[in-house]
Amino acid sequence: MNYDINHNDLKKSLEIQKEIMKEKIYHIKTVIKSIDEAVCMLDQNKELNWNKFINIINVINIDQKWIEQYENASNLNARIRIHELFSTNKQGWMNWFFEQLNLPDKATVLEIGCGNGELWAKNLCEIPKAWDITLTDFSAGMLEDAKKNLNSKRFKFKLVDAQDIPYNKNSFNVVIANHMLYHVTDIDKAFSEIYRVLKPNGYFYASTVGKNHMKEMRDIVKRFNSQEITTDSWNLTEKFQLENGLAEVSKWFKNVTLKRYKDNLKVTSSGPLADYIFSMPGNTKNILDETELHNLKNFLQSEIDKNGYIYITKDTGFFQGIKSSEP
Repeated sequence: MNYDINHNDLKKSLEIQKEIMKEKIYHIKTVIKSIDEAVCMLDQNKELNWNKFINIINVINIDQKWIEQYENASNLNARIRIHELFSTNKQGWMNWFFEQLNLPDKATVLEIGCGNGELWAKNLCEIPKAWDITLTDFSAGMLEDAKKNLNSKRFKFKLVDAQDIPYNKNSFNVVIANHMLYHVTDIDKAFSEIYRVLKPNGYFYASTVGKNHMKEMRDIVKRFNSQEITTDSWNLTEKFQLENGLAEVSKWFKNVTLKRYKDNLKVTSSGPLADYIFSMPGNTKNILDETELHNLKNFLQSEIDKNGYIYITKDTGFFQGIKSSEP
């Protein structure tokens, strides 16, 4: 047996696995609580809240897949790559979004659901020196990828659930939720926590997608008509989209505005397109045999060959809100 093991690396690995187990325990408890509520309604002969019941089914069937998808940034990177390669707006979402953060030179900033830290990695040279930035994510693996991606002492990192933010009231001038609120089980609880830790007159930024975002991609998958490839998980964004987000954010914050990012995709290569499809929860290359995988790539290439590219609609934007001054 080889005992030549770096103790620090082993300790870090064990700590990451511990946090992942804690994430899974939390999700199991969430499912059990939701089921208990539904059973209680039925026992008391109360009218079943079908929206809650449907949410329970989604949590049971899909939530675990999201955990697996976001244990590290590999699948997220596949989604980012297709935008970097084929977006018609060459500025890029992360650079554009950062420009919209019209903040003072000195600010305490919290990002919940930081992913692989791409927002900050793309804008390192533009970050004011006096910003105190804390990056958090629900996934231990994702947070590790953010640390590696940024490799900078400028940032603080912490494993955080948006529904239970471990910071004091009025701690931050700015809270950012970049394409993540639709992942949260109890979005009202998340808003409550964000409001709590935000300082009076502080800014909240929440980005998301619209209902037509990547709609052609869904059509392509449906036309390929494989029982092994699904678009079900893409519907999860319906919880918080550009169409319904204004009302949700306005429950908690004042002067809420919506700003859209103008862009679309012209995809000219089948490889990144296939990678994107397989990066979505519920899909994996392993479920297709060699013939099926070959057929998918040929199908995607035939779609590209019709016009020289596949046009894909992008509908992305963000809400900005302000926390009211407290009496």
